Amino acid sequence: MTQGEGRAGAREAGGLDRRSLLKGAAALAVAGGIGSGARAAPGGLIDAHSHSWGGDPARYPMVNGQTARDRDPPDYDIDTVLAREMAIGVARVVLVQHIGYFGFDSSYLTDAARVHPGTFAVVGAVDDRRADAAEAMRAAKATGVKGFRLRGVDTRSWLASPVMATIWATAAEEDLVLCPLLRDSPDMSDDALLHMAEMCRRYPATSVCLDHMAHVMPGDTRQLDRLLALSAFPGVTVKVSGLNKFDTPPYDRVIPQLVALIAAFGAGRLMWGSDMPVLEREPPNTLQAAFDFIARRAPLDDGQRDFLLRGTAERVFFGG
Repeated sequence: MTQGEGRAGAREAGGLDRRSLLKGAAALAVAGGIGSGARAAPGGLIDAHSHSWGGDPARYPMVNGQTARDRDPPDYDIDTVLAREMAIGVARVVLVQHIGYFGFDSSYLTDAARVHPGTFAVVGAVDDRRADAAEAMRAAKATGVKGFRLRGVDTRSWLASPVMATIWATAAEEDLVLCPLLRDSPDMSDDALLHMAEMCRRYPATSVCLDHMAHVMPGDTRQLDRLLALSAFPGVTVKVSGLNKFDTPPYDRVIPQLVALIAAFGAGRLMWGSDMPVLEREPPNTLQAAFDFIARRAPLDDGQRDFLLRGTAERVFFGG
């Protein structure tokens, strides 16, 4: 299946033409509380990493009995995402599933993407314990999902996992992106980047996008060398995202690492993401400050800046 054929199949789920599908999705979405339809301007800037939650809890239930009171903030719905991003000049957003709140059900995000065609791309999540993971991935793709987040709690086990092998192979077959979340908590392996290199070696046709610079902290040369080594695999891209994890505004401690990433990967394999609303849980971090780091402060030429703020994410997630 070609990339274009895959998108056509996703647009015509259940035998409906695209116009009927969008009309039905819009009606459901308004009822569910995800706003009215709007199309992004072609070529607009992209935030490659934002979460969103809200809507009717009966339609979009949370896992483990959680309610809106358990979320931080309680609501960051699609209308808020649009308003915040438009205020800084961003027209398109990659919406990333929050597994802790909604598990593996990305319907709030995919409904939003259908209501706002061209504005959102969706990264869902796949359960690496499911023997039918391939079927789950294909079903999610039919709803508009472009990729899947993998929470790398035990990346060493990936090397021997039949399910993980299926996930990586299916991603390549279906032109889907795998987005591993690595090393962001003590229960995650410090050798995750070595395990990632082995998986990339085994599945060179699989597209991989590493969230938050793989949580390599500024000054950690050992882990940075491991991250830079992944540039040998052409399908690997890196998000310069979640800047609150690395520094406070104006994020100058990130500059040497960004320069090293550009030298290894090239700007055409890097993309900026905010990690909203998680970013703003830690003042003085703000969406504007995170955007300004790439748009104004980092030592980038115009071409590099365009790749980070538009071109790379457009190619990887919007098919540009």
